[in-house]
Amino acid sequence: MFNNDIGITVVLSSLLFILLLAGVIITIFVANRRNAKQEMKMVQMQIDYEKELRMVQVEVQEQVLVNTGRELHDNIGHKLTFINLQLQQYRVMNPESGPLLETMGANMIESVEELRRMSKQLSTDLFETQDLTAAINQEVQRLRQLNRFEVKWDYDAEPLLDKDQKVILFRIFQEILNNIMKHAGCTIVNITLRGNANFRMIVEDNGMGFDYAEIKATGTGSGLKNMVKRAEMARLNCNIRSVIDKGTTFTLETI
Repeated sequence: MFNNDIGITVVLSSLLFILLLAGVIITIFVANRRNAKQEMKMVQMQIDYEKELRMVQVEVQEQVLVNTGRELHDNIGHKLTFINLQLQQYRVMNPESGPLLETMGANMIESVEELRRMSKQLSTDLFETQDLTAAINQEVQRLRQLNRFEVKWDYDAEPLLDKDQKVILFRIFQEILNNIMKHAGCTIVNITLRGNANFRMIVEDNGMGFDYAEIKATGTGSGLKNMVKRAEMARLNCNIRSVIDKGTTFTLETI
């Protein structure tokens, strides 16, 4: 009888050990599987981020091309036409060509500088050749030349953002300006950038505004949602505040 009790105890102990071992193995298996899923999720997030970043880079360059085309037609084209007229005038006024040649030289230098600036914009890597503040300043100068509204631009320092953040931020800035030009109907645009401590950029207009709460509730305004999504991707916060008949304010800042 005593031997039977020992045998039963041994069998039960063995079964308990096997169950515990099986439990440990199953736990390890589940944990590994969970970790594998998490790693796959992280890899997919990185892939999505890189895909979105490439898309942003393409959009930035496309917008630059559009802007450059406008400048070539509206600015440099007119300047070169004017130079051509001066050349024709020179043929008639040959005896007094000194001052005329000086004016021609000044216009030619200005045209060359604009071409250099635009060729820098068309660089395959925009922020390898210039700062974010310089790129924004070029957009500001372009807007001012349109004479559609007053543009106020103020900044204190180049923001301490990495290159990817600058690319995404600049694309959001381009989209904001496009919205202003197409829909705002404003007379004043204020652009402020603070980069010394925590980064913050504010773009505001005094245009007609819109009901942002209604846009979010109805699921419209894909362009605005895209700005917010891309800002989050760049570890930035994008706040949109708009009041009908009073204007719109976009605020981008570090989270």
